[in-house]
Amino acid sequence: MAAVNGIVLENVTKRYGGRMVLDGISMTISPGETVALVGPSGGGKSTLLRCINGLCPFDSGAIRVGQHRLTPANGNPAATAAVRRLYGMIFQDFQLFPHMTALQNVMEAPRQVLRMPVDACRRSAAELLERVGLAERLHDYPRQLSGGQRQRVAIARALAMSPSGLLCDEITSALDPELKSEVLSALGELKRAGLTLILVTHEIHFARRAADRVFFLADGQIVEQGPASEVLQAPQTPRAQQFLRQVLE
Repeated sequence: MAAVNGIVLENVTKRYGGRMVLDGISMTISPGETVALVGPSGGGKSTLLRCINGLCPFDSGAIRVGQHRLTPANGNPAATAAVRRLYGMIFQDFQLFPHMTALQNVMEAPRQVLRMPVDACRRSAAELLERVGLAERLHDYPRQLSGGQRQRVAIARALAMSPSGLLCDEITSALDPELKSEVLSALGELKRAGLTLILVTHEIHFARRAADRVFFLADGQIVEQGPASEVLQAPQTPRAQQFLRQVLE
């Protein structure tokens, strides 16, 4: 049973054509945990996030987010909307509105979805942008921002809905090392603030430092799981050992 805003996956499967992308995935994530999903490309990590967020239908099993249960036959837009309120999704390619300033991007969802008054939205958006280190870039458009700054706007936008946690899909993979550091620092602050974070990442050093637990996925299955220090420093399975040797060389 999921605690207030925790996440439980029960034997979730997903196929694309004849290929099994998620093969009986079960896991429980407690409120306030930071969990890293690591493993080779094509292992099912991003698909798993999208299933949790209701962006991708799955074939069997169930996903419980807080009190809301998603199933293949759910067909319940209200449950999906509630899940997305609880857990914001942040993508690799930012997905900001190019015709809106940073401030307007962060204001948009509270105005349209929560029907917050404009002045309250503006104050909240400015505070969130300050929180991610962009207090002086409120009125810049995405084209005027670096990749790291755009990703921090995306984080602030997700936080504007007051979620319980964030689902982060390879959000630093398109950034150079300096810009990655900016975004990872912002995530570290959110972890310390108590948000639940689920990170699909190849940033093994960050996962080792920040994650409470690591799930190693390959070929649609959880091959290994446990505390980050154990899985990433002393993996027990040959598949995880091989992967970590390659990415840490």
